[in-house]
Amino acid sequence: MIIGIDARFAVRKRRGIGNYSLKLILNLAELDTENQYVLYVDRDDVEKVLPDKPNFCIKKLTPANYLVWEQLVLPLQAKRDSLDILHCLGNTAPIKISRHVKLVSSIMDVMYLKDYSELPQSYSMYQKLGRIYRKFIVPRTVGNLSKVITISSFSKQDILYQLKALRDEDVAVIYLATNEWFKPRKDEIGFESLKKKYNIHDDFIFTLGATDQRKNTERVIRTFLELKSKNLILEQLVISGLPDWKNTFLFRMVQDSIYVNDIVFLDFVTEEDLVTLYNYSKVFLYPSLYEGFGLPPLEAMSCGTAVITSNITSIPEIVEDAGMLIDPCDDEQLKSALLLMLSDEKIRSDYIERGFNQVKKFSWRRMAVETLKIYKSLM
Repeated sequence: MIIGIDARFAVRKRRGIGNYSLKLILNLAELDTENQYVLYVDRDDVEKVLPDKPNFCIKKLTPANYLVWEQLVLPLQAKRDSLDILHCLGNTAPIKISRHVKLVSSIMDVMYLKDYSELPQSYSMYQKLGRIYRKFIVPRTVGNLSKVITISSFSKQDILYQLKALRDEDVAVIYLATNEWFKPRKDEIGFESLKKKYNIHDDFIFTLGATDQRKNTERVIRTFLELKSKNLILEQLVISGLPDWKNTFLFRMVQDSIYVNDIVFLDFVTEEDLVTLYNYSKVFLYPSLYEGFGLPPLEAMSCGTAVITSNITSIPEIVEDAGMLIDPCDDEQLKSALLLMLSDEKIRSDYIERGFNQVKKFSWRRMAVETLKIYKSLM
């Protein structure tokens, strides 16, 4: 087979889809020496992360404009390269493609198809435009799709509900995994450096935030400030994942507070710093309102950190009983869970042990094996 993969996200600043893309490609390169792969990118592989294998070819397509690249340039190149399969990894795919090409799309979730009353819109213009693009494109690709790959049973049911043209057998569930560097690691020098750089204290609660209301960061801050005002907790709150945080409404919430030094705002941090923050945090707090999979709780568990997270969408399926599950819209549950987890070392230790057992269920190699099976089944 000649298999094309949209590898754009693997060579960018990697987050969820980028990590998934790179791990899939690297594991396929180890597993499969029989089929030919064409990796399509929109920029040079500056980091040289893509595999250098005889059966792997990298092609840079221009222009890099997202819409033009995906809807015009990519399908044309797929036809020129006589692909048997084209796998698009970033939730979207070309609307039109040669009938000789089997189109596979990895759709992580369909939150962009939901009404704003169900899922509030983001304050970010970039995210708003992305939501509009996906809402227009994805329903129009369904007729061309030979297979949809998604990342949880929850997401599969959501996809089938939102995209009525798809049948149950059209959608396969393949779980993600955590990267190998998420593990218990006490790097005292690295932590001391982070403490000085960001004014972090020894005891802190860690969360991954966003201006996107889906991440529920506003509620986390509000709850933290209330507990602080009642002298119920001594820990700091460290929030990572907020670019240009000084200009966000979240920072404005706390800048006039007497507890402004107890909340540390961070941009996206390096993976090395992220591992350190997971390892040294007392609790990882992640009350997200919607997740197609929910990788951060698993990352925290892999590092030996106790987790408080949501009891809705895909998270209970992935976390099971290895995290303290709460209603993310219930302030009282959030406060009670935090106070209990912070004050009771035995309960924290129990959740840490459960977390170590839970993460063993997920593997990038298994993910690639199951994806390769899908490619073979289509031919």
